[in-house]
Amino acid sequence: MKVVVNDTNIFIDMYSIGLLEKMCHLPYAIHTVDFIEAEITDPEQKKAFLYLSGRGLIVVNSFTAAEVLDIVNEHATVSGNLSIPDCAVCYYARKHRIPMLTGDRRLRKYAEQASIEVHGILFLFDEMVAHGVIPPVEAADKLIELMNRNIRLPKSAISERIDRWRK
Repeated sequence: MKVVVNDTNIFIDMYSIGLLEKMCHLPYAIHTVDFIEAEITDPEQKKAFLYLSGRGLIVVNSFTAAEVLDIVNEHATVSGNLSIPDCAVCYYARKHRIPMLTGDRRLRKYAEQASIEVHGILFLFDEMVAHGVIPPVEAADKLIELMNRNIRLPKSAISERIDRWRK
């Protein structure tokens, strides 16, 4: 099973449209790091996250003291206002040579510059439809719901998927 590491915004966005648990039914091992878990502060989101991690559907990884020092040092050298949790996700993805999922444009750009495979939330939608986790019509409806919550999403790419999935 392929492993992917998630940034906070993926968990929050998927929770906001009721697809967090369904995302965990993709043929991927969903990983994240403890820095990301700490960023989930909304009580309902945290409850859902802890439920899924407790069932082993989301794997939360911690770092050694030496690794935390490496992450803090990397953060000190990064331009573009990346947070320590952002750097932690990149560190984990780079160390384990696994793809990273994020909706953060700055983090995505940094990851690409570091030769880390990176995907966004539309990748998850494509994968959920391709693997039959959700039907195309539900994916289209959920994308509309997500677009109403998150105005930073690529509207043309979303419109193309909605049109295709509603046919």
